[in-house]
Amino acid sequence: MIDPKTSQGHTMGLMYWQIGDFWQAPTSSTVEYELKWKMAHYYVQNMYEFVYPLIVLQPYLANITDEKAQLSFYVVNELFTGVKGQLMCSLVPVDQFSVRLSFKFDVSIDFPTVRHVIDLPYSAIMRTAGCLNNSQCVLHCHLNNNKKFIEQTLFLTQPKNYELSQPNLRIEKLEQITSTDVSITLTATNPALFVWLDVPLNISGYFSQNGFHMFQSMKFITFHSWVPMINLDKTDFDLRITSLFDTTQS
Repeated sequence: MIDPKTSQGHTMGLMYWQIGDFWQAPTSSTVEYELKWKMAHYYVQNMYEFVYPLIVLQPYLANITDEKAQLSFYVVNELFTGVKGQLMCSLVPVDQFSVRLSFKFDVSIDFPTVRHVIDLPYSAIMRTAGCLNNSQCVLHCHLNNNKKFIEQTLFLTQPKNYELSQPNLRIEKLEQITSTDVSITLTATNPALFVWLDVPLNISGYFSQNGFHMFQSMKFITFHSWVPMINLDKTDFDLRITSLFDTTQS
């Protein structure tokens, strides 16, 4: 049973429904009828990773003044061969590119399990980082496992409540590298949450990442078209960029 307020519960064996549509309609599928990926499908790519970090704030969306609240860090391993790596986490503000506080932990797991790494006092961590309330910072973690980085971002309040600054997202460079692939360089002046890239209806394909967060001023993305794009005219490749700021702050 899953708690609808916290999304927590016994979910072993849970699968998502559905991948695609048989006809055009507003549905719960993660891929549209014409093979355009919805934001959910980009996150689905990481749902079944064999090794991934898990960070939990207890109680859910705790107040920064709650001295009993804690951050719990776990690593889930489904490999029989074991895993070694580092869990690296940073408290980052949402109004500027910087790191308020960072810490890392060595992880070594020899069998499939959920390994509890550490518990940290939430209120003390936020005070140390200089995050005065829940809406100023996010906790961004990644697990470095054999040079593969698996990311996890913990929102400390509902995303709509974050005090965001205008990220000024722009396309710095757009270059066709093969008949089906386009390299895209994005820049921003401030952090951006849930950055969404969209292409015209007459172009069908997917991005290497989408619906991502920018905690650095530059990001490199690749667009892969389902069909060859001969002599691509950049003016026709009308790439549109939006982020959480556009829906909650503007």
